Amino acid sequence: MKVSLEIPDNMLAAFMELLRGVPYVKRAKPVRAKAMDATQYLESNPANQARVLAAIEQLESGQYEVHDLLPNE
Repeated sequence: MKVSLEIPDNMLAAFMELLRGVPYVKRAKPVRAKAMDATQYLESNPANQARVLAAIEQLESGQYEVHDLLPNE
């Protein structure tokens, strides 16, 4: 059986130390997750996908407001 886990960088060292103490764990090559842009990430959740599509529809129909950025104080 193979198990893949996503471990935050700040916990990786402690987790690897724990795994090294288990005798039946094989050393595996790290797996790199495929990078995902912000739109792909938002569209991966059905509720967020609906919001993104609604926002795009509003933008394309001209229903938007332009705002100035807040001053950096």
